[in-house]
Formats: sequence, structure tokens, C-alpha cells
Amino acid sequence: MKKFFHYIFLLLLVLGVISLIIFPKNSLEAAKNGIDLWLFTVTPALLPFFIGSELLLQFGIVNLLGKLLEPIMKPLFNVSGSGSFPMAIGYTSGYPVGAQIISRLWEEKLCTTIEAERLMSFCNNSGPLFMLGVVGTGMFNNSKIGYIIMSANYLGAICTGILFRNYKFSKKTKYPDAYNKKVENNVIRKNFGNILSDAIKSSMNTIFLIGGYIIIFSVLIEYLKLFNIIYILSNLIYPIFKVLGFHKEILPGFISGLMEITVGSKLISQSAAPLYQKIIIVSIILSWGGFSTHGQVISIISNTKISYLPYLFSKIINSIFTAFYSYIILLFVKVREEQNVTVFNQYNINIVFNILQLSLYIFTITVLIFVLISLLIKTIAKGT
Repeated sequence: MKKFFHYIFLLLLVLGVISLIIFPKNSLEAAKNGIDLWLFTVTPALLPFFIGSELLLQFGIVNLLGKLLEPIMKPLFNVSGSGSFPMAIGYTSGYPVGAQIISRLWEEKLCTTIEAERLMSFCNNSGPLFMLGVVGTGMFNNSKIGYIIMSANYLGAICTGILFRNYKFSKKTKYPDAYNKKVENNVIRKNFGNILSDAIKSSMNTIFLIGGYIIIFSVLIEYLKLFNIIYILSNLIYPIFKVLGFHKEILPGFISGLMEITVGSKLISQSAAPLYQKIIIVSIILSWGGFSTHGQVISIISNTKISYLPYLFSKIINSIFTAFYSYIILLFVKVREEQNVTVFNQYNINIVFNILQLSLYIFTITVLIFVLISLLIKTIAKGT
């Protein structure tokens, strides 16, 4: 079986190289769009979070949060309090920051392998700025749609995390020898200059990795459209969607979104399907994350013992939960079709600053809410 997939991969690789030669203009345009997306949208939104989280990790802030938020994280998700850090950042920054933080927690021995796999099930999600700004306002021209999609995604992720609290529950958690010592005393042996340099180097490596995946999948989707493969696949899966009552026009965007969420969301928003169907399908592909994001996650956890399969299953379950919550929310919240506009001006520097500003606000509010709830739980526990 491994040989079979190996030969299939080689065949696809050869076809890809031949396509580059035959259709250089299409390849160049798709690659250019991928670079624009990475350079002007993804990098400004994610790089500060990568660097900031690395600094917080090295200076022991995660240990402090872990002690404060243990009363929330343990009963809800069956992970240590340190898991609150990737949860807060993963919910406020976007793919694949959550996976990056969890990987670093594991490397710093602030969580076990089982805890890391539980955290991966609900802490690596689409960011609120992408859902509100790019999808809601930019693609649907309706901010209310962005809030519906974001609410459904967060509810789906939390439910998935609660479900996965029982993942490998029967196995006794074995902490590394240095775990307790690491949690109790995170000694910084380097000076600030070295720590900042290491944080920037590590963050830039991850950013370039993400950029490579975005460019590759942008070109791949262009070829799939060029050879009508997306439309062939759409016809194959249409009977299933027909039973569920979905419009056929939505399928090309859905298949594209399974690979890369930005391209897929844009195609879905421009389709002739009913609005409520477009919202549900966009919610699904955003919770799934796309094979592009999955590839990034595999690369990020490749040097750890964290398994990819639990993450894969969790994203499938997350997508189901998100579809359900999208449908329920749409029963109570009415939205109307707006004239679509060009997706999110990637070159507007004001938008870049708004992205970072809103992300920091959401992150701060999330952490403060967690801390207040945790302190309340501790107070009640002491009183009883």
C-alpha cells in the first residue's frame, strides 16, 4: 500500500511539473495570488503572535496562567492549566498558531503527549479576523454573517474539546521527569537579546513554511480548475448533497475549500446557492481548515510525539458540530443577501493594523475572563 501511494505521488508530481511547463501563465498567476495572500494578509496577522507567544513561553507567563486556570481546564477538557495559553491564542489568532503553541508546550515539557493531542482537537482554529473581516465583511458584505460563522466555529471547537477530554482517558498520564521541575521553576538562562533572536528565527521559519503551503495549494487549485477536476468531483458527490438539500452550485467552492479555505470561501460566497447554505458550508470548511493547514500542522508536529490522526478525526467532528450550530443559529438570526464585494483589500495598511489590534483585544479579554472564572471557582471551593 505504501508503494502504491508512493507511485501515485510520483505520478502527480510529474503531472504537476509538466503542467508548469505547459501552462506557465496560469502557474505564475496562481503563485502570485498565493504570495500576495501570504505576504500581505497572513504574515502581518500571525507573525506578531508567533513572536509574542514564544517570548511569553520563555519568560514563564504560561506557568503563571497554568496555575491560575487549572480549575477551568482540568474539569472541562482534562488538560493542565497550561492548556489555557494555546486555547486563548488559538481562538484569537487563527491557523496554525494553536498547533505551533501546543508543539512548543510539548517541547518545553509543559504538557504531556496525551494532553497535547487533546489540546490539538480544539485549540487550532480559524481566527476571528479572517471570519469577521475577510469572510463576513469582505466576501459576503455582511458583518452579521461573520459573527454567525465565528460563533458556530467556536461552539463546535469547544464541544469537540469536551468530547476529546475522554481521549485515552484509561491511560495513566505519565509526565516527563523534568515536568514538575519545569512547571515549578522555569529558569531563564539566556539574556533577553538571545531569547528575542531565537523567537524571531523560530517564528520566521514557521511563517515561511506556511507561505510555501499557501503558494503550492494556490497553484494546485488552479490546475484542478483548469483540468475540470473540481467539477468532476462535484458531480460525484452531488447525490449526497442533493439528499441533504444543498444547491449544486455550492460544490466547486466546497471542494476547493477542503484544500484551501480562502479560495473555497470566496467561490462559495459568489455561488448562486441560497444564502443560508453558503453560510453553513463556509462554516464547515473553516472548521475543517483545508488540506493546506493540515499539511502545516503535520510539519509543525513532525519533531514531536504528537500524533496527527487524533487531530484529523477531531477536525471532522468539529466540522459536524459547526454545521449543526450554524443551522441552529440561522433559525433564530435572519440574514439577507448582500451584493458581494472584492475580498478584503490585502494592500491596505490600515486593515493590517486593525487585524493586529482586534486580535490583541480579543486575546486580552479571553484571558481575563478565564482568570476571573478560575478565581471565582477557587473562592467557592475554599468557602465550601
